[in-house]
Amino acid sequence: MGVITFALVSEAKPWILALGAKPDPTQGRFRYFRTQEHILAVTGVGKLAAALALGEISHKIPKEERKYHRIWNLGIAGTTSPNKSLGDFFWINRITDDSTKKEYFPERIESFSLKAEAHLTTFDRPVSFSKARNSKPLPNFRELSESESESVDLVDMEASGFFEAASLYFDLEQIQVGKIISDHLEGTFCTENKVIEYMERTLEPLLSDFLKPFAWEKEETVSNPEKTNWRNIGESLHFTESMLVELEKTILYFKLRHPNSEIPLPEFPTEEKKLEKRIAKEIFQIWLGRLLV
Repeated sequence: MGVITFALVSEAKPWILALGAKPDPTQGRFRYFRTQEHILAVTGVGKLAAALALGEISHKIPKEERKYHRIWNLGIAGTTSPNKSLGDFFWINRITDDSTKKEYFPERIESFSLKAEAHLTTFDRPVSFSKARNSKPLPNFRELSESESESVDLVDMEASGFFEAASLYFDLEQIQVGKIISDHLEGTFCTENKVIEYMERTLEPLLSDFLKPFAWEKEETVSNPEKTNWRNIGESLHFTESMLVELEKTILYFKLRHPNSEIPLPEFPTEEKKLEKRIAKEIFQIWLGRLLV
């Protein structure tokens, strides 16, 4: 069982045909195609749309069945690297949101048929790079500077929203992001036929992996007693429920990045007094900052 989200219909089309998916009769805000076991979603462009779609999808799957699903985001991406060729596929091992600077770390616990991995940055606008084009700066495009291009590998407009929302409803080991190189940031858009062609190139190996049943015994990155301990600390500091959810996710990311390190403690108030919302928020932000180092 599984879910795949795509930004574009052209990205989804080869998968819809391969799986024999039909339009979901209970369409919501987004376009859905279903088989008996799988959901394919066309969300439209942008991280907000990708995030909202995950919330809607979660209500289509009974809570007790969610743990059996793969949750994938597939599609095209641009790159600053001249060493990456059009049509190359990469699993994403780190996602950076350009506007918030948050980082997300998909957990790769399986061996898939396609092995290459890359870092992806999600932008709020289409991206171009002056060295890759021969024209003047383009309207509505985010122009990368020379220094920015050095820290950017692949670029898209959905992955950070998809991953953050997916992690609210599904476990990290269920969630993967895969991207196919469609351009080198020349400031042009890939044609529909080209997108379909690129997606078809990787369809066979990806489909084989997507249809595999889960075959691992789940190993908790953070044990339930640990989760309870950190939640109790957060509650003692008067964190809101949304802050507690964000704290748990951030601790998981910390453990993935630093598996042998102790989780840093927050800075507790020095005086015995009732915590105001402002103080609790300050403690929360400082603690998250230490966990994201």
